[in-house]
Amino acid sequence: MRGARGRKGLLPRTLKFFAALGEIEGVRTALDGNRNDLPLVSEAFTIACNFEHEAIASLLLDRVIDIDPELASHVDGSIGRLAFARYFIENRPQRATEVGLWKAFVMEHVNRAVYSWSGGETSLKERRGQSDLAAFVSYLHGEPWLLDEDFMEFQRRIIERAALHGHGEFITALLDFNPAILQRQPPPPSQAIEFAFTYAHTDVLPVLSRIWSVPDDLPHAAGMGNLSRVKQWFDDAGAPALGHIENHYPSSPYMPKPRVEEYSLEWGALTEQRVLDVALAWSVLNSHLDVAEFLLKHGADINTTWSSHEPASILHELVWHRNYEAMQFLIDRGIDMTIKDYRWNSNAAGWARYAANDEKLAQWLEDAERQRQQSAR
Repeated sequence: MRGARGRKGLLPRTLKFFAALGEIEGVRTALDGNRNDLPLVSEAFTIACNFEHEAIASLLLDRVIDIDPELASHVDGSIGRLAFARYFIENRPQRATEVGLWKAFVMEHVNRAVYSWSGGETSLKERRGQSDLAAFVSYLHGEPWLLDEDFMEFQRRIIERAALHGHGEFITALLDFNPAILQRQPPPPSQAIEFAFTYAHTDVLPVLSRIWSVPDDLPHAAGMGNLSRVKQWFDDAGAPALGHIENHYPSSPYMPKPRVEEYSLEWGALTEQRVLDVALAWSVLNSHLDVAEFLLKHGADINTTWSSHEPASILHELVWHRNYEAMQFLIDRGIDMTIKDYRWNSNAAGWARYAANDEKLAQWLEDAERQRQQSAR
């Protein structure tokens, strides 16, 4: 059917369309007319990989390597052509047509090293994590272009991913190579600090501070557990005294503008109440319950629908951290456990059961709600 459509002229008879449709003879014919067009053949290779046409991908890779001897030395000197094509099929590295196949291959490996790091776990997982960090460092050493200014955006994203997952070892390793992002003044906007607070990994802040300083505002002070600084954002009567609201998260100068706009679309315009509620959320998520207690007594809403991605309760967020102490803190202070999230229309127990696949936690939350209802009778 697809070949018939092509013959009828409904689709362009070009290399990339033949690659997408899996028509190997069409690919061979098109290659004859584009023998030395490296960008075109490279693009067709990535398209064939995206559609999992292995035979066509191998054919196109051979042609790319004929045009690009440097790629030949990299691929033939490492994993080989078939494994290289299969890696693209299985992982679909990004930016291949922009930076070239080898660099896209390396960048994907670097990305995956950060994601698969197992941190302080033991036994086989720990050894796997050590191997991932060693591979990460090896790529930085062997592929110095990763440290260049042209790849500063990639450096930023690696740091953000590591901050999100609490992998400070990778940030330290990268910065020890003195990458361009460390030298840029002022540094580029980043969500790395935001991720450290939102995902309860404030232990990475010391290494992040080599590039960015932590903003001096109420939410960040709360997330760090700095109760004395938190209190300075309130007047003698206990009312918020935030000054210019735009100086507080998420409108701080460290927040990328697209993220501020995204935040506004999801939660509405920045208000004093929103600042208080984010401060509460960050204090609870990072287990600074003395700060959370203070904020609850000074206007923060325990039933705020702040969340890391879209409206949900703080209790929903805590499900992912398995932070029983913080959950009990909120339950004891009357959080509404029937709040449902924006996307899945589920309460926190539902997130535990169906999203986190943690039946034990789901039952714990349901038991806590029943016990609280019984006590209220």
